[in-house]
Amino acid sequence: MPQGCGTWPAIWENGDHWPAGGEIDILEGVNDRGANLVTLHTTPGIHTGLDCNTATNGNAGCGAHLTDSNNYGPAFNLNGGGWFAIERTKSFVKVWFWGRSNSSSVPAEVAIGANGINSDNWGLPGAYFPNTNCDIGSHFGPANIIINIDLCGDWAGNPSVYSSSGCPGTCVDLVNHNPGAFSEAFFEIAWIKVYQ
Repeated sequence: MPQGCGTWPAIWENGDHWPAGGEIDILEGVNDRGANLVTLHTTPGIHTGLDCNTATNGNAGCGAHLTDSNNYGPAFNLNGGGWFAIERTKSFVKVWFWGRSNSSSVPAEVAIGANGINSDNWGLPGAYFPNTNCDIGSHFGPANIIINIDLCGDWAGNPSVYSSSGCPGTCVDLVNHNPGAFSEAFFEIAWIKVYQ
């Protein structure tokens, strides 16, 4: 997983005509701080205790930090990596994470990338967004999977976020004058499976 000051790695789904088709951030974080943040960004009408509407709260969306301490940044890498899975239906969005050091808890079908799956056997997801007070199906359509690494940007480069992460100077100066700081800013992904 990408790591380092100034990095903003993400793996996400994005529908057509954003935000009408919805956005699900499966993996996202900045500057090696904290845990992975799973977030929904939508048009008005989805609330999970927070408003998922992109037009409110500075497009913060509604998110859930995964609780496993090895699910993001350097801790993820020191753990030898792991597996993420997302299930999206018209009734819910669920995201799971299993760390490599706890490989005995990983469902076998996930660990081997089986041709068929049954998520009912996977245990509780780390993030769960049910269709309780909203219509998930009308806010999320067909989506593309996007894997990207921003350098700085609105979140990682935000001066208060950047400095509170213990990062030196300013994010823009780090990018412009210290390219070696990004030697660990890359993804190494064994495979991606999509089931329909």
